[in-house]
Amino acid sequence: MTTQQPTINRSTQEMANVDERLRQAILDKRQAQIQELSDKIDQLQNQARQVAEGVRDETESKLEELRAARDAARSRLQELQRSTEEAWSSLLEQTDEALQSVSDRFHAFVNSQS
Repeated sequence: MTTQQPTINRSTQEMANVDERLRQAILDKRQAQIQELSDKIDQLQNQARQVAEGVRDETESKLEELRAARDAARSRLQELQRSTEEAWSSLLEQTDEALQSVSDRFHAFVNSQS
């Protein structure tokens, strides 16, 4: 029996070593997967920041266009309020066009955000 005991002990030790290496390999693989996911999350977060900045810049630009169109329509309306009867028809048409322009730009902006 003494000859079998070292074989069993060696075999048990080898299995323990294999189990430990397998366990470590699994842990290493999971750690690598977690790191890969973490890197992807970081990439998505950076992309989201860039998109947010791009969207913010584009939105601000479109809002500035809307404000300019609104101001133009407001100016036409003020001219219309001060106009004489002879200029009324012409200014009314210009005011209507300016208001339609603001309306069209607003709807285009809202639709582009959807």
